[in-house]
Amino acid sequence: MGFNNDDYLKGQIEKQYRKPKISSVKQTLDEELYDVDERLMKKVIGRDIETLQGLVREGEATYAEIAKCFWNQVLKHKDHNAVIALNPDVVKEAEKLSYDRSHSLMYGIPVLVKDNIATQDMPTTAGAAVLKDFKPEEDAEIIKLLKDKGTLILGKTNLSEWANFMSTDSSNGYSAIGGQTKNAFGEFDVGGSSSGSAVAAALGLAPVTIGSETSGSIIYPASQNGVVGHKPTLGLVSQDGIIPISHTHDTAGPITKTVKDAAIMFQALADTEETVQWYKDALKGVRVGIIANESLKAVYRSEDEEILSKAADELRGAGAEVSSFTVREEGLNIDYLNILKHEFNTGVQAYFASSALTLDKVLAFNEQQEEDFAPYNQELIRQSIEETYSDEEIDEMIRLNQQTARKALTEAFASVDLLVSLSNYATVLYAAAGNPAVTLPGHKRSTGEPVGVTFIGKSGQDLQLLEWAYAYEQALPREV
Repeated sequence: MGFNNDDYLKGQIEKQYRKPKISSVKQTLDEELYDVDERLMKKVIGRDIETLQGLVREGEATYAEIAKCFWNQVLKHKDHNAVIALNPDVVKEAEKLSYDRSHSLMYGIPVLVKDNIATQDMPTTAGAAVLKDFKPEEDAEIIKLLKDKGTLILGKTNLSEWANFMSTDSSNGYSAIGGQTKNAFGEFDVGGSSSGSAVAAALGLAPVTIGSETSGSIIYPASQNGVVGHKPTLGLVSQDGIIPISHTHDTAGPITKTVKDAAIMFQALADTEETVQWYKDALKGVRVGIIANESLKAVYRSEDEEILSKAADELRGAGAEVSSFTVREEGLNIDYLNILKHEFNTGVQAYFASSALTLDKVLAFNEQQEEDFAPYNQELIRQSIEETYSDEEIDEMIRLNQQTARKALTEAFASVDLLVSLSNYATVLYAAAGNPAVTLPGHKRSTGEPVGVTFIGKSGQDLQLLEWAYAYEQALPREV
């Protein structure tokens, strides 16, 4: 909840734009541009998945040409530090593909993947100097699923190092390997930890990107960069092969330009063929509760209530029955930091078992050149090592947190169908419960800084949530 306050944001702007850090291990994108006709670039960049498939179907582009276009787009915007590395074989892989109506919509589509998600043929670094050359033995389960569908892995995106679980004084979007990610709209907080994926989606560096979230790490950067971010219901998307913080909170999810593309990517990640109904009037009669707890309002920024009021009017215009709603306060006061510390320590040890890497070794490695490898300190790594709760005590904390969050949401959903807030203000509620959330672009502050309207849905009802998100998206002006 404190992520959005003015003092925090002033500090982030100072770190991200006035005094950005650059590590000696920062990777640079030195690849050559492909020779691509500018007319083709205009046809391809910024288009949704169905449009790109249509270009191939009608013979206006090949999958290889599309891959080249996005490769060039990444290099054109490399100063944003959104992408850590490009897949050198992506065009060769695309050249082997040909259109067939029976293929998945994700077939031949280039995807950028957050660099805490294992890719066997590219380093997976979590942005950390100690992992600069680490290549996993196999792909993460979600990467296997995508490759099985013919999806192209274009490259890896930057992130807040160790998915923002390195220091409480860190800079959003900074990692030793990737440098400082910059917001797509100007000198605003880029958000974290899926910073690179959100900026890449906003700048059209790929049709779709993948982020991961423990607590706000998809929703917040998506909100800050004016794109759609979907945090799925916990457990619907495999965690296998994703460098962990907390197995009771972590999930991968899509960050995209449009709700439809988020749904297409989610269906691929969750390996489901459940159909989605795209109706512009899907919100008609839906009971929407605008979260109005005073504890949230107390940390709102100056324009937040006005923006939320506009969103409420837009929802009414789309046919929803909108009212203010106060959720059970205990659901917004959950503290899971000790759980994250415990599970981070044990999770990292298990993930890197074959290489015997532990957080103790990460700490020691960084201490050799702390100003270079850990310029914002590594307080959370140290605290995770020193955390002394037993597995049984942590299990009880998890049980109580889930019980509290789920009770708050169960009570809410007895009165409304959908909860709405801004950005990541209510993250603690759905993170602890494991419920899905989608943030949607459509509003900006008077400074031009994007802010997302965030929908919170019932557990397991992700596609219903996306259907309602689509109806809201369609009710907004075309240019947002």
